[in-house]
This record gives sequence, structure tokens and C-alpha cells, in this order.
Amino acid sequence: MRQLSCHHTCLCLTLLPALTLFAIGCGQSGPAVEYVKGVVTLDGTPLEGATVFFSPKGSDGIGAAGMTQPDGSFTLNAKGAKPGAGTVVGDYSVTVTKVEMPDFPNITEDDPRYGTPEHDRLNQEASRAKPKAIVPEKYNSSETSPFTATVGSGNNTFTFDVSSKDD
Repeated sequence: MRQLSCHHTCLCLTLLPALTLFAIGCGQSGPAVEYVKGVVTLDGTPLEGATVFFSPKGSDGIGAAGMTQPDGSFTLNAKGAKPGAGTVVGDYSVTVTKVEMPDFPNITEDDPRYGTPEHDRLNQEASRAKPKAIVPEKYNSSETSPFTATVGSGNNTFTFDVSSKDD
């Protein structure tokens, strides 16, 4: 019995480093990415709530997106990577989009307009409402956006100034 126990102990001690390395390797999933952050402005003013998308120019790269904060800052999130990590090294076309839906009142049962023709009219208007583009159309497509970025090793910081004037 003693040799069997020793055999198991030796086997476990031999396999323990390999299993530890395997477990550590399994904890890191997704592509190897580089940190990417930046700022988006609209006519020089920070643009909140815009979506920034990095689209690979060639076969290298992984598409990544981020949402701008109140100060216009963003961090990229690549598909399959840890949130906020960035994207892989490569050349990218960059698009910026932001749309807003018109505001309509939220009519509840305690509102005097509830169930009235006015309520029906507001519901019909809301269902037909189209989003308002805050960022001009040319910035919404990788074919027409003037923005590009090259992501390299290490930290990457970019600034994109969107113009509300159509050129």
C-alpha cells in the first residue's frame, strides 16, 4: 500500500506543474489585442453616446467597437476579446455614428390622456418616428469616412474630430 500511495504522490507532483500551466493558459481566452482608447469630438466639442467602429482594411485585424462617454472618450472592445482590451495590430477604417430618437411622452394609466384620441395620435407618431442623425452620413461608412487608424504594439490613442458641415 505504501508504494501505491508514493506512486500516486509522485505522479501528482509530476503532473501538477503541467496542469497549473494548462489552467493558466485556459484563463486567457480570445485574440491577442492591443489597448486602444481615444476621444471623439463634434466640431471640437466632446461627443457623448456615439459608436466608434474600427473595421480592418485587409485580412489582418479584428473589428472592434466602443461607445463614447460624456467627455468623448472611448475604449475599444474586439469581438471575442476581454471588454475594454482593444483590438489586434493592423490598419483600420474608422466610422463614427450617433442617432437620436425623438422624445415622446410616456402616457401611463394615471395620465388624463390615457385611452383618448390624443394618446392614439402620439402612439402613431412614435411608431412612425425616424431617428435623427447627429453625425453626418459620410462618417457612418468605412468607404466614405475620412478616419483611419494604425494599431500597433502597446497603448494606442486616437482623436477623431467629426465636422457637422458636409464637405
